[in-house]
Amino acid sequence: MIQYEYLTGIMADIGDLVFTAIGISRDQEEDTLGIMPSRDSVDEIVRGFMTNAEDTEIVEIRIESWTIGQIGSEAKNVVITHFRDACPICTRTTFWVEGNEIRASCHDRLCRAWIEPNSIDKNRIDCGWPASQRTEACEDFDEAKIVLTRMRAEAEAEIPSESSVTDGSEF
Repeated sequence: MIQYEYLTGIMADIGDLVFTAIGISRDQEEDTLGIMPSRDSVDEIVRGFMTNAEDTEIVEIRIESWTIGQIGSEAKNVVITHFRDACPICTRTTFWVEGNEIRASCHDRLCRAWIEPNSIDKNRIDCGWPASQRTEACEDFDEAKIVLTRMRAEAEAEIPSESSVTDGSEF
């Protein structure tokens, strides 16, 4: 049973914003992932979902803000949309692209490849792959995806395809 004192601490006033995370499937079916009183809280829900989304039909997540007490279409504002894609490094469908290809990251715990704007030079996009301890600067988002794919190809080329044991009799 929820106590009244708890509810009064989370009550909202007219004009306040609430944030929703909506999961969208391949068939365009929508499923509400969460409704929270702050953007930070809904972002936590979204990051948690992204980590385990590979086994779901969800391919897009839309974060919306809603103004309490507002009537009509002006009450809703789409804050950002995330799209699921194949990761250029691990090729799993755990690579989430934010907005209009502003940033992206792989949510597979063994990969964690990423693309994001450079914090100093606004005309540069950086990308990296923590497992290889490599980062590179790129001109745009598409180039960053190509660079990540090249990093994967270089790593695959370095892995010996045959055993390095020259004489099997020593075992």
